[in-house]
Amino acid sequence: MNEQQARKELIEVCRQAYGRGYICATEGNFSVRLGPDLVLSTPSGVCKGRIDVDDLILTDLTGCPVDSAKGTAQGKRRPSTELGMHMMSYKARPDVNAVVHAHPTVAVSFTVAGLKLSQCILPEVVCALGSIPIAPYATPSTQDVADGIRELVKDHDALVLDHHGALTLGVDIWDAFYKLETLEHHAQILLVAHILGGVKELSAQQIQKLLEIRKIYGFTRPLKIESEANCGGVGSKSEADA
Repeated sequence: MNEQQARKELIEVCRQAYGRGYICATEGNFSVRLGPDLVLSTPSGVCKGRIDVDDLILTDLTGCPVDSAKGTAQGKRRPSTELGMHMMSYKARPDVNAVVHAHPTVAVSFTVAGLKLSQCILPEVVCALGSIPIAPYATPSTQDVADGIRELVKDHDALVLDHHGALTLGVDIWDAFYKLETLEHHAQILLVAHILGGVKELSAQQIQKLLEIRKIYGFTRPLKIESEANCGGVGSKSEADA
């Protein structure tokens, strides 16, 4: 994708996320990888519901700003203080070209309540995301946040940061955004299930069948189903090992 198209799509996703209530005020940060050492991202201190294409900035994979060939107002903006999570993800996953960090209310509330999200309850979530781990608490805007996700992003496209937010990875910005939607929808259904009296997880046999038909829906990357998810006793195996 060229830079101009990437700017348009990144802005649209920002506004969608703000409109859906996944972020508020100046929260959240979004990025797209344009090349081996070039990332387009949202800047620090800008409301994503009012952001414009000229607000976006270009950096290298260390997070240092680079000159834009499009002559935007890049010099007036600073990179997000949480861009380290994005760079960690890109370095760990050559297949990832976009990263979304937002603060979806229900998903984050589960971490505040000390409840797990890795429960296999929806076929769509099992196929698209596998299990959803929770990264340990780290002070926002510090290197500790990036360090805390280092191992998790190798095997997961969606995770939640304890008391903080969510991180989703995709082959493009829409893929990453859709995974954010899926994550929050999963959390909302889990919440309602708890209110109604409890959660009934899919069985090991049901999970195995879902893993076998994932390719029908276009999912080809192996998943990791963590043992902590219970999932009817599927255990800690990747799809390739199952």
